[in-house]
Amino acid sequence: METSSGHLKIQPIVSFPSRPRLLARGFTRRCAWCGDRKSYFLGWFKRQERCQSCGHAYRRGDEAFELGALTANIILTFSSLLGTVLVLVVLTAPDIPVLGVMIAAGAVGLFGPAVFYPVSFTLWQAVDLWMRRPTPAELAGEGDASL
Repeated sequence: METSSGHLKIQPIVSFPSRPRLLARGFTRRCAWCGDRKSYFLGWFKRQERCQSCGHAYRRGDEAFELGALTANIILTFSSLLGTVLVLVVLTAPDIPVLGVMIAAGAVGLFGPAVFYPVSFTLWQAVDLWMRRPTPAELAGEGDASL
C-alpha cells in the first residue's frame, strides 16, 4: 500500500455508501469505507490502523475511537444477553429452568465481548462515518485524518 517514495497510498472513494449500507458493512466486519472483507483485521484480535484494501484509517483523527468501539461491544453483548434470556424464558415457560438460563446467560456474558470484538470496531466506524460525514479530502484519499 506504500508508494515508491514511502508515502501511504489511500484509495479514493468514488461513491460513498448509504447509511443502511454503512451499518450492514459494520455488522459484517467489512470496511465501512470500501466494503472490503480484508478490513482492519489480520486475525480475530489483531488489527491494524488502516484498511488493507483502501488504506483509510479507522480512527479518522479521533483519539477516543476505542471508547466508541467499546460502547458498541457492550451494546452488542448486552443485547445478545437479553435476547438469550428472553428466548429461553419464552421457549420454556411456564416451567423455566433457572439454572439453565443462568448458565446460558453467563456463557453469553463471558464470551460475547470476545465474539463481538472485531464487529464492534467496524460497526463503530460505520456509525462514526454516519454521524461525521467524510470531508471531500477524506473521500479523495488526500486528507485522511489519522493520528
